[in-house]
Amino acid sequence: MRSWIDQGIEITEGPSLSVVEQLVEAGQPFWLDIENPTDEVIDRLAARLALHPLAVEDSKQFGQQGKLQIYGNVAMIASFGLDEERRQPVEVHCYYTPGFLITLHRAPSPALDALRREASVRPLLEAQPIRALHRLLSALHAPFPAFVLGLDERLDALEQRMLREADDDDLTELTAIRHQAASMRHILRPGRELAARMPLVMSLPGATPDTQLYVEDFSDELQRVVADLTAIEERCITLLGLQASLAGNHLAVVSRRLAAVATIFLPISFLAGFWGENFNVLTGTFEKGWAAFLILSVGLNVACVLVTVFVLRRRRWT
Repeated sequence: MRSWIDQGIEITEGPSLSVVEQLVEAGQPFWLDIENPTDEVIDRLAARLALHPLAVEDSKQFGQQGKLQIYGNVAMIASFGLDEERRQPVEVHCYYTPGFLITLHRAPSPALDALRREASVRPLLEAQPIRALHRLLSALHAPFPAFVLGLDERLDALEQRMLREADDDDLTELTAIRHQAASMRHILRPGRELAARMPLVMSLPGATPDTQLYVEDFSDELQRVVADLTAIEERCITLLGLQASLAGNHLAVVSRRLAAVATIFLPISFLAGFWGENFNVLTGTFEKGWAAFLILSVGLNVACVLVTVFVLRRRRWT
């Protein structure tokens, strides 16, 4: 477990819960971040800060979708950041009041680490707490547009390769891109509905007339990301259909060529069997059969090949 607290004067690594309790009693705003908290730590934190049992249960389990719930004067927000190196979502549970901000997450969050270095959240929490919350959530979601752009560029390159020559590796990569887009869209989609829950948002502690503007801005960002992810999914489905069509065309070409070869050898086989069974001109002595061999055997076979190829080309079967 790793934790730190920003209390304005300094950032303290690994603070004790007694420090948190003193800050709450003194009414001093703070931002507490805990990575990979244990159930015991969550229970002790909930007891000291009077967090709702339902919110505590969600934070123990994680695996939530994006959501906003208000329990008394504490808002619980489940949001997501992005680990850009592993390209995996990072679930973050945020407890918010005008007096404190607590973030809990299982995996490292580069966005929260960047905010800590900037030291931009704690001053806003004291002056304009809703702006501090907006700054935090916007920073968590900031990497997603670049992630979507990366998926789109991978699809562009994949489409060009598939048009030249598709293989199983391309199909595997296409399926992986579709899965990534679908999973990201699934976890981000509930967050874009914040604007539709404006009465609940306006009941947030510390809400001001400008709160609606911040919420609409955040919701618009998520809507654009979700729309782009949906477009990528649809494009993947289209490319899967294209790959199936190209594979079918390749199979048809191979089958047509095999049929052409079989058609060429069919009359040759008939001639060989017919002359071999009914006439001894071709099966007599080799010296006396040169003329017959060249005319009846080689000549007829060549003529059959030429006629068959001519007919196939006229009917565009090759």
